[in-house]
Amino acid sequence: MNGNDRKGPVGDSIPAYAPEVQVSGIKVSSHGFTDQGRIRRNNEDNLAACDLSSGDVRMGPFAFDTTLGARGLLVLVADGMGGQACGELASRICSEQLPSRLLEAVRQLPSVDRSDLCEAINEAFEAANRSILEASRADAGCHGMGTTATAALLHERYLLVAQVGDSRAYLIRNKQMLQLTRDQTFLNYLLEIGAVEASAESSADPRRSVLTQAMGTAEDLQVALTGVQLCQGDRLLLASDGLYSMVPAAQVLGLAAGGSDLGACGRSLIDAANDHGGADNITVILVEVSGDGLPLANPDEAIQVDELGHKA
Repeated sequence: MNGNDRKGPVGDSIPAYAPEVQVSGIKVSSHGFTDQGRIRRNNEDNLAACDLSSGDVRMGPFAFDTTLGARGLLVLVADGMGGQACGELASRICSEQLPSRLLEAVRQLPSVDRSDLCEAINEAFEAANRSILEASRADAGCHGMGTTATAALLHERYLLVAQVGDSRAYLIRNKQMLQLTRDQTFLNYLLEIGAVEASAESSADPRRSVLTQAMGTAEDLQVALTGVQLCQGDRLLLASDGLYSMVPAAQVLGLAAGGSDLGACGRSLIDAANDHGGADNITVILVEVSGDGLPLANPDEAIQVDELGHKA
């Protein structure tokens, strides 16, 4: 990120510090987009990015190129629910609070390792969850509001994904796309316990839209954590369900990996969701990593995803 980045709403409340200088050899490019879609009256999605080394925070659509610093980089998609302004409020609180809480936590540490970041991201989720609950209780009209939250944290050669709800994270490598998250929906729960069988018709099953947990709907929160080693040329896609519920997976892969211009790829994903009906708000973040600080991908080697469990 650069000097054009703007701080998040609470950024000024965090004491300034001297950014660490470390040549990681890892370059990061990212573009984030959000669109109202063709049916909804307003956009309840939000997105954010935070450079944990420099302290720069971006809210809303963004585009940047940077070198990965010692403390890492966060990108986040939040998809609000609760109707009109309340869903938008929930996702905005999440996209403001979660990066700022994580940034505040890592600033207290002389250095950070993967264990530190797992603990810090979990605590940031919990803090954002409390903030949404407090806002809901303060306004009867917003009772029951909530939001999904899927965050990707790049640190050294590792990608850590934290999730509540059904916004997804995918890794794209060697022209293949691997989903790193599991939808926290009632239908997916039934599929996992074997109560129903997967079928082509499941895409129209109304239970796929019923979340088993969301930010701001309960005191207890279980953050699903997964991780994967990064390689040169990897792309990361974060998306709200307004993308993947509209666009077939093969088309998502083709568009997300279809060119060197990351911004054009992101815009094409938004356009595809609208072309397929645009029934929901659409948010997309694309990230590409490169540089000699990363190993080359082995095309014959399966991607190993670390199941880091739930932190409650």
